[in-house]
Amino acid sequence: MYETKMTREEIANKVGVGTRTISRWKNENEEFQEAMNNYAHKSIVNAVPRALGTMIGLLNARSELVRFNAAKDLLDRAGFAPTDKVDLSGNDINIKIGGTDDG
Repeated sequence: MYETKMTREEIANKVGVGTRTISRWKNENEEFQEAMNNYAHKSIVNAVPRALGTMIGLLNARSELVRFNAAKDLLDRAGFAPTDKVDLSGNDINIKIGGTDDG
């Protein structure tokens, strides 16, 4: 189901159950769903180094926009994203987005 080109019917034959059983497992069996989610999570975690390498590689792209978006995304994910500040003092509501507290 994940990372396979097998059809549901091929999977059912390989496991020795009917296609309806596979469908029930996918839709109703919490243990099966949890196992599928765990597998998906591990697959994503294993892809992180490659994804990070791709983002770092994009810092050298020809397109300025691609370089900008890669740099912005990396900085945001590293915790350097601009902060949104909401100041609720008195009767006025002042909203500052990014920048400094100087005004």
